[in-house]
Amino acid sequence: MSGLKQIGLQTSLYPDFPDSGDTTGIYSLQVVWPFSLTENYRVISYTIAPVIHLPATDGLDSETGLGNTLINLYVSPKTGGAWVWGLGPSVAVPTRTDSELGSDRTSLGPAGIIFYQQETWSAGVVLQNGWSLGGSDENKVNAFGAQYIFNYNLPDGWSLYSNSTITADWEETSSERWTVPVGGGVSRLFYAGKVPLEIAFQSFYNVVAPEDGPDWSVNIQFSVILGAPE
Repeated sequence: MSGLKQIGLQTSLYPDFPDSGDTTGIYSLQVVWPFSLTENYRVISYTIAPVIHLPATDGLDSETGLGNTLINLYVSPKTGGAWVWGLGPSVAVPTRTDSELGSDRTSLGPAGIIFYQQETWSAGVVLQNGWSLGGSDENKVNAFGAQYIFNYNLPDGWSLYSNSTITADWEETSSERWTVPVGGGVSRLFYAGKVPLEIAFQSFYNVVAPEDGPDWSVNIQFSVILGAPE
């Protein structure tokens, strides 16, 4: 999330999901694409489009389909330094193909990013909160996300890597509101010709989770890095 142009595929697996014992999967296309706004500012777009698989539970069949698409837009200065930061809107678009896979309402709210990169390590956080627009209280959305990113470079393109998202559903009671994953893994940067590619493998344990939420997850990421921001 340094502001480089990136196209990524991410697989998040949640084994032994409560009430089913099977694995829930979220398979998402993630695109980071900065473009010039003025001589001194750019917009960094960060889009996540997921496909979700929910295993069968008591009384419900399994379900696989599109989830809602999240679009964050950050207005960021072209500083050219180690710091990247930006502020803008966060929009969740109801692209879900079934009611079990997300809300049917558009959500809107603020988003922010701050990222710091050195030669040997980098770290950052992406924040957003979305509130549903219009409709009844039945499908009301008030959701928070804090994606944290840490990378420490090792020899031969390897890195220690941690990238996950803390979430809160403000419509739930305090005991059922938060999901807090802690963990990480490794990543490897390599090249196909002159094109940089990165693959990462991580595992996370949820130190806080709703009663019907998963205890742990496995995360695999593959990214194509296309170039520096304008």
